[in-house]
Amino acid sequence: MIRQAHLLFLLLALAAPLNAQVVTDGLLLHYDFTEGSAPDAQGVIQDLSGHGLDGVIRPTVPAPAMVERTGWLDHHIRQGDGRGGWVPRPAKIQALKAPGSDQTMPFGIVSMDNGELALICSDEKRGKYTRPVIAFSPDGGDTWSDFQIIEGASGRPMNLTWHGGGRLSFVTGRRYYSDDYGRTWLRNVEHPPTKSGRRFHLEGNAWVDRDEQGNALAIHELGWHYEPGKSHPVDDATVVYRRSPDGGETWTAEVTPPQWKFSLRHKGEDHLRGVSEGAIARAANGDLVAALRSDMPPQYFDGPHDDSLEGTAISISADNGETWSEMDILYYAGRHHANLQRMPGGDLVCTMVVRADCDDTQHKLASYRRGMDAVVSRDNGRTWNLDRRYELDAYDYSRPDGYWVDGKAGHIGAVALEGGQMISVYGYYQPGVAVLVKWTPESDEVADANASPEPTWTRSSYDTDIFSAVAQPDRDYVVADDGLRLHGAAWIQLPRDDRLLGLDRGTIEFVMEPKKIDDMPLLIQSNSVHREKRVNGFFLAYDLRPGPSVQRLFSDQRVELEEMEYSMQVAGPNTPLAFEEVEQQIAYVVSDDGGRFYRDGQPFETWQETGAGASLFNYTLDRAGGDKSAIYLSVASRVNAEGTVGGRLHARLTSLRIYDRALSVEELRRNWGE
Repeated sequence: MIRQAHLLFLLLALAAPLNAQVVTDGLLLHYDFTEGSAPDAQGVIQDLSGHGLDGVIRPTVPAPAMVERTGWLDHHIRQGDGRGGWVPRPAKIQALKAPGSDQTMPFGIVSMDNGELALICSDEKRGKYTRPVIAFSPDGGDTWSDFQIIEGASGRPMNLTWHGGGRLSFVTGRRYYSDDYGRTWLRNVEHPPTKSGRRFHLEGNAWVDRDEQGNALAIHELGWHYEPGKSHPVDDATVVYRRSPDGGETWTAEVTPPQWKFSLRHKGEDHLRGVSEGAIARAANGDLVAALRSDMPPQYFDGPHDDSLEGTAISISADNGETWSEMDILYYAGRHHANLQRMPGGDLVCTMVVRADCDDTQHKLASYRRGMDAVVSRDNGRTWNLDRRYELDAYDYSRPDGYWVDGKAGHIGAVALEGGQMISVYGYYQPGVAVLVKWTPESDEVADANASPEPTWTRSSYDTDIFSAVAQPDRDYVVADDGLRLHGAAWIQLPRDDRLLGLDRGTIEFVMEPKKIDDMPLLIQSNSVHREKRVNGFFLAYDLRPGPSVQRLFSDQRVELEEMEYSMQVAGPNTPLAFEEVEQQIAYVVSDDGGRFYRDGQPFETWQETGAGASLFNYTLDRAGGDKSAIYLSVASRVNAEGTVGGRLHARLTSLRIYDRALSVEELRRNWGE
């Protein structure tokens, strides 16, 4: 009998809100943080409406990645099929990090005749040191030794080169040598400037011509500088080719090809552009092929920009470096840090970091996808399979402050393995790791046979993010008798439920005490983070930034940042006040007449409506083409696909209610307690 009574009590509690005054007609979701919705040990926030739309409280910043090495994990890359579709392919992926390092960035990987791979990285500790470290694998990357500090050297190590036998070298200020397969580095020599005295900066990879025993006959390198009085980004950089007959002790045949300059027109003016950095390889036909980092197009000067917006160009020498062809620019912006390798069968593979996925025709961001790509040439560098490009690793990232050019990726290495496989490695800044991908460049015929019309959207296989972490009480939020106290370290994920996603008309109601911060704190949002169908979506937010903007409370509906479709804006000076640091009810009601804001059951005296088609979460679902797989509903922070947030709400949150109909003024006042 006691059990029956207890069950009856639970059913009644789930069937109606705990506060009998709350309107229940059309109530879809009801969180009351003073009466049963406080997060439990798993971060679950109980829905008191009886519909089971429980939320989860998550951190705005994931816990620091503790990974030092993951071993190979199953991974999927994808290749373009030449017709706009993609072919998924199996691969392996792993992450390596030096113990205690903030950033372990890769700068080269080579295969040696003792059967080992050597991977050189920078071990970076903010404010303390940047030093070269090296690790070895005896089994094609399956296992790795501990990272070994290279004593006596500092800085980032460039152009790791295997000379044959036990000899290796790299450059960081000076050229350092090992004669025992990288175990000790007992000798170093000057890394000389150009003949004209200019610096010879390095990043990329050298090429070694070898005798039949594999020993170095000549090393070919590309270095860069700015001429006096010139600087990034408006001026042209200069790359110099040279080669060494004695393992880097002396250098000859220096050339600065005029073909490595080009002009781009912008706003009626011609801008001289150049190249910096370079990777070089000898093609199967004997030509030298250079992959060069091309200067930023001037079209980007007018907006946010940094060296992420540089590209990749190809130039070929048929006479051992004396003269060079005009450049073939593969990508004008966003893809660079090239590495060139020749496969055992003769194909050339160019691996690049994707710091910004730019549309070269429109000179703007095409997507927030970052990571690592590769393209292949089957004709000694003359053409490249851009429409069959490989996406080796992918993650989405956009900085919370809107600085979209920052991609959190950089630096690269690659090595061709016997049997037709490659290992490509790049630096992923957020977890501070070197990411290695083991993959096989396939033939174009295989790509045709297995083409898929739709791309496969996956996050990086090893990535940790705020979409799976659970926020911690007292660290990320505080549960108090008067509600849930948020200080910008937690957000609430609502379920991806059809009843919520399909809402077109309805009511969203908060009871809270907001805190003033100089930002645009978000109340609630639905957005699609799908890389190919990204939709900024629907959201409600405050605008508390100092400056000329008069809006203080607003709704927004847009796909692209530049193209708003609908907004309801409430100015700060108003009756009632649009923002005040007291407990209040804020409601947004969408009916056939559009969207309207209310405070404490009262409509605002003045407001401005822009556009047409007011909606709730259904706006995002519709603009995403009905694909709900990548839609996120968030409360208290604007969540991005790459696991970062913006617009963090600081507030004491008492309750959140969502209705599938437009509430009347009288009903809002009833909920407020009048």
